[in-house]
Amino acid sequence: MNYAHSMNQQPPPGDPNTGGVPLKPRELARVKRLATGLLVIAAVIYATTALFAARYPVLAFVAATCEAAMVGALADWFAVVALFRHPLNLPLPHTAIIPRNKARIAQGMGEFIQAQFLTITALVAKIREVNPAERLSEWLLKPASAETLASYATRFLAYALNALDDRRVRDFLRSTITARLYELDIASLAGRILDVLTENKRHHALLDEALASMHDILSSDETRQYIAGEISKQWPLIRWLTESLQLDQMAAGKILDFAIARLGAMRSDREHELRKRFDAYVEEFIGKLKADPSTREKIEQLRDDVLSSAATAGYLGRLWSDLRAWLEADLREEGSAVHAKLVELMRTLAAQLDADPEIKDWINEQVLEAVPPFVAEHRAAVGRFIERQVNTWQDEKLVQELELHIGVDLQYIRINGTLVGGAAGLIIYSLTRFAAG
Repeated sequence: MNYAHSMNQQPPPGDPNTGGVPLKPRELARVKRLATGLLVIAAVIYATTALFAARYPVLAFVAATCEAAMVGALADWFAVVALFRHPLNLPLPHTAIIPRNKARIAQGMGEFIQAQFLTITALVAKIREVNPAERLSEWLLKPASAETLASYATRFLAYALNALDDRRVRDFLRSTITARLYELDIASLAGRILDVLTENKRHHALLDEALASMHDILSSDETRQYIAGEISKQWPLIRWLTESLQLDQMAAGKILDFAIARLGAMRSDREHELRKRFDAYVEEFIGKLKADPSTREKIEQLRDDVLSSAATAGYLGRLWSDLRAWLEADLREEGSAVHAKLVELMRTLAAQLDADPEIKDWINEQVLEAVPPFVAEHRAAVGRFIERQVNTWQDEKLVQELELHIGVDLQYIRINGTLVGGAAGLIIYSLTRFAAG
């Protein structure tokens, strides 16, 4: 829908005190009547005084004043009308200036907007003045804001659930996602992930945690008793000697002491032989993931088995159905848990944002950094859009809109022309009579 058509469909809002008549047309009509009324008054007074000027010479001053007032009023009327249309429908030169120069006006408006309003310097200065982060923080701190955002989010969730609960959407997502998963090179992806995880021996942190846990387990009395019991069960001779010599306890202690000592040495020595073996195994496994056909084939087969499994599909389907049913039921309730959590999240976010000047500075910096390239990329398009929109307006509508916005001031020019013309005529006539003696 273009602008001209929208103006036909949506007239300006009216004043309820005047029966719905729009304010601007009403004011324009009033000032037009005033300007025209002054011209008519000047004409009537002139005609009257001209008839009796010979009998009453003083009326000649009034006639001269009214005559000049009419000339000023007519001249300014012609000038005002010539801006918008042909006076008296006569195609005189340099009349109907605005309709005839619509293209140039449109281009000028677009260039003016670009040059004066969409400059990077002006916009950046305005953004700094506005302080977007502070405005955002102030808005989020209002109690109604969290409710508003949470309401929008819950409505979107409800809509999304209903929209996605369609066989066509489910079939499309299933076929598209499954096709992509079948094409996914899981072995290479796993290899690249492990490369990152093992860079600079990051994986040793996990090994250290595992060694520490094993040390704690082996050092416990429960483990010692368990191993002693197992030794006693497996070797009858030790079980026979257990009551007198407690060989099971001694054997368990020796085993555990040996294991703990080896673990301690491995934990403290970063170049321990077992650590090197661990690194070698990890490196070999990553290499197989990337290049060994047999390993890659096994992983791809495992991937295909999982994707083609009816049990997997059924589990995922039930999981989605249960989740969707719970969400739908919750979103329909007056005291929705999802809605309450979203409100709490928004309020927490608002409080944290308000209390953190550094994140506010970051937000403002990001806005200021994003604006210049965005403006530089689109400012010309905005100017062309304005130019195209003005060019699509019908001449009559263009004239009507401009006249509504500046017509009142132009009618005051007519009024001033009448008064100033009359005053000038009186002065000139008076000086002429004085000079003539």
